[in-house]
Amino acid sequence: MLGRFGRDAGSLLGVEITSDSIRMLHLHRQPGGRVAGWANERIGVAPGRSWLCDPGERLVAGLRQAHTRCRTVQSQVAVALPSSQVICKVCRLPAGLTEHGVEAALLAQAEQLFPFTVEDLALDFQVRGPCPDAAGQVEVVVVACRQSQLDPLERTFEQAGLQLVAVEVDSFALRRALMSEVQASATALMQLEPDEVVLHCWQGGLLPQRRHIALPSPTRWSEAVDGLWPLAVQAEVEKVVLFGSCADGVRAADLSERLGVDCHVGCPKPLVSGPDAARVPAAAMALACGLAMGGLG
Repeated sequence: MLGRFGRDAGSLLGVEITSDSIRMLHLHRQPGGRVAGWANERIGVAPGRSWLCDPGERLVAGLRQAHTRCRTVQSQVAVALPSSQVICKVCRLPAGLTEHGVEAALLAQAEQLFPFTVEDLALDFQVRGPCPDAAGQVEVVVVACRQSQLDPLERTFEQAGLQLVAVEVDSFALRRALMSEVQASATALMQLEPDEVVLHCWQGGLLPQRRHIALPSPTRWSEAVDGLWPLAVQAEVEKVVLFGSCADGVRAADLSERLGVDCHVGCPKPLVSGPDAARVPAAAMALACGLAMGGLG
């Protein structure tokens, strides 16, 4: 189930679950897509509790209500795990392997690559291309987590009348949504929410690096940015694309001056066309959009 990392399985509902809301987006299936339905449903999660570990009835009810507000018959869902909660590696394999051959080769190395048993392994991969310094080999980006992490998610969506068919890594889905604004490792993505700031960078343009800082109050987001910024400096970031419910032009201007790099609010292309585009909170729906875009043909 961990997948859709570069794959196409049809148009899905992209769902992001934050600490206080469910963001759901459905796109029309034509290439490029446009908004077919969306919802931003407020929920209340007890402070310090993670929906990943303890979904609960409140989340189930919120998912049902968000699906109703989304006004779509699609019930198949794609959701994201934080990249900090999965293992991402770059492996080298012989060129010319089929997809099944790549999977078999990775499973054969699973005990060396991952700190859990093959029986509890959920794995996905993407062949990136020839190794620059090794003829006859290709670079393969591999992501993995425990299947036992995914089982509670699947049950939660099932209880809400939805079918979880795809689990992605948030950093990859975000880069898909904001691809026109992301230039390899030179660009960072920063999510601004009322209770946290999350920074996404890329190591060598391939592996995601994700850090977050919880906010004691919504007014202290700049302090959290200062705490995260050393990671961006290390990654030689030249531009920051903001998203999230608290991302706006005022904060972008303030951060540009504070950090000394170009900062602006990102907007996924599917959210700027169609009759409902003006009503969709584009910055807040970036991750849900990236997940939905993974299902476009």
